[in-house]
Amino acid sequence: MFWKKDILYRAWNVFHGGAYVPVSKETEPNPYLNLEHRDVTIGGQDYTLVNPAYMFRQFYEDGQENTAIQGHLTSLNPLRSDNKPSPWEEEALRSFEQGSEEYIKLTKIEDTYFLRFMRPVRMKKKCLRCHTGEEEKVGGIRGGISISIPLEEHFSLFYTNFNKLSCAFFAIWLVGVAIILGMYRIVRKTIGTLIQSEQQKSTILDTIDRIGIGLYIIDTTYQVRYANSTMDHWFSCKSGMTCYESIHARDTPCVTCSVEQVTEEQETVRYELTYNDQFFDVMATPIILQDGKPGKLELRIDVTAHKKIEQEQRKALELIKAKEVAEAATHAKSVFLANMSHEIRTPMNTIIGMSQLALETGLTPEQHNLISKVNISSRLLLGIINDILDLSRIEAGKMKLEISDFCLQEVLNHLADTLQIKADEKRLGLHISCSEEIPHVLQGDPLRLGQVLINLGNNAVKFTPEGHIDVNVRLTGQQEGRVWLGFSVQDTGIGMSSEEQKRLFQSFTQLDNDITRQYEGSGLGLAICKKLVNMMGGDISVTSEPGKGSCFSFTLELEAGNGQKLPEKRAGGTNSISGLEGKRVLLVEDNIFNQELATILLRRKNLVVFHAGNGREALDFLSSKPVDCVLMDIQMPVMDGYTACREIRQQLEFNNLPVIAMTANVMKSDIAKSREAGMNDHIGKPLNEDEVFATLMKWMDKSFNSGNEERLPV
Repeated sequence: MFWKKDILYRAWNVFHGGAYVPVSKETEPNPYLNLEHRDVTIGGQDYTLVNPAYMFRQFYEDGQENTAIQGHLTSLNPLRSDNKPSPWEEEALRSFEQGSEEYIKLTKIEDTYFLRFMRPVRMKKKCLRCHTGEEEKVGGIRGGISISIPLEEHFSLFYTNFNKLSCAFFAIWLVGVAIILGMYRIVRKTIGTLIQSEQQKSTILDTIDRIGIGLYIIDTTYQVRYANSTMDHWFSCKSGMTCYESIHARDTPCVTCSVEQVTEEQETVRYELTYNDQFFDVMATPIILQDGKPGKLELRIDVTAHKKIEQEQRKALELIKAKEVAEAATHAKSVFLANMSHEIRTPMNTIIGMSQLALETGLTPEQHNLISKVNISSRLLLGIINDILDLSRIEAGKMKLEISDFCLQEVLNHLADTLQIKADEKRLGLHISCSEEIPHVLQGDPLRLGQVLINLGNNAVKFTPEGHIDVNVRLTGQQEGRVWLGFSVQDTGIGMSSEEQKRLFQSFTQLDNDITRQYEGSGLGLAICKKLVNMMGGDISVTSEPGKGSCFSFTLELEAGNGQKLPEKRAGGTNSISGLEGKRVLLVEDNIFNQELATILLRRKNLVVFHAGNGREALDFLSSKPVDCVLMDIQMPVMDGYTACREIRQQLEFNNLPVIAMTANVMKSDIAKSREAGMNDHIGKPLNEDEVFATLMKWMDKSFNSGNEERLPV
């Protein structure tokens, strides 16, 4: 070790009682050494006695500048103040008194590691020359020699050497791969001629062995004639053994071991072998043995690592393929739902619209009863379709929250308008309350919040034969512009058992058959509510007892909104649309029934309506007659609505012409496509009369829309 020479230096000095050295600027007389003849003059040269401690200190003071290694001679009772031990040296000295023979510790100081080492210094008789009066301490520990070595350079040297070795190993690996690839040809070409020369044979076999290729030779009786150490290491294969008995513990030869095919047909065979969870690439070639008999020479290369990489790659490819299949299935599902939505909404638009128009005519009581039931049932069917679409969009991860500033009271007012009629029909009380502490304007998705409340409210009305429904919104917390709101919808209805509550929020799940027959429904409403509440960062729960009603509650964290960002309310409605009278509208619709329905709605409000059956007919009409607005269906023969709108926008004279999509394609992606094609707005089917005329007022009545025009980029 590095400290042995220091111990030897001191032992030599102690043995000789010190050493005289010439006095110089670097080596002045030791002021702490009070001895007779400490300083002498020989031949005109002044000499001073250097004792072991002084020599050690001088040695490390000179060496520290060059090596950064710190050495120190210290003691618990030092004669010199600068020999006083540091805390770690004192700890080491104390350990020596307890019997330790050395002290080693690795310490980190300011991101630098130091190796600290100390050995005890024992008092010898020779030491009494300087340490007078300490005869009783002879043989005991007088102090210690400490050494602190900074390891930064050692670590740096280690990493440098490691990188060099890594490069060297990589280069060796590349050479090894090249040797492996070329070895088979070399062995095949040369072994026949070199087998007779023991020296040359030994050279080849040793080379193959060193690069980690297993080589062995068997005869037609499957007796091993030769096996190198690599084969012995892998298979415990030795000369004289029968390969299938000793290696594979079989009574018959292995199927893959084609000795006859190799020896008789003189063919080179390549196959893979698995043994003890290792994979080997095997190449077998015919050979003539020393006794002139035919045999088989095999080269075996361990390809376990390569096989594992192939397996991982195969798994990755399977995962990618599964992901692609899942994405394709999701896309196919989305396309199917979009198509089904369009195909169902198209006739539903006619059923709802025509039945509504029929109800506004002079019907007999019996006719009014029948048509009203058709209208109500079609709207219920539309609700089920919307629920299925919402659930599929949520499960596919395609439903996104649209965060905006909104007035909570308006959401509650809309809830009251929706529930009040149904509650009045069943003579139920409806109470909606909202804490005054809640900010007037909040930031969130009012459409999805309203959807949750309406679903819960409709369920409460449906399952409450008598009593009342209470909707309550309370402030549960507020901090730095954020509020926590607790929503609850409580009824006095039929209630539920604990078992029924466990499966309440599952898709397509209803209560028992008796209730299912009495209360209609798809079983999707509460599942959609739970998923929407989860999307908004909350969680929904229920408390209920049979016969005592139910209470659904959830908590949401929302931000306080900005009242200036609230959308302006539209003035007027279907009763104030005088600004539309006489306006010329081109209705582009291929379905005869929907065309007739829309025409009746528009002409009842004194609009002039023109017809086109597809996009091409619409372009031909616009080239000959002016109109004030185009209502454009999307899915049509010859030319669809998207293409037609793009063609319209390419003509400068139609830059300001409102083109409004009026289609059964109502998914969010469909609305986005309409806007990308250059359409100004979107009206979904089945048609809502108020929405139709409010949208027309927005884009055609300048007095209604002055100061608030919207334009899409062309």
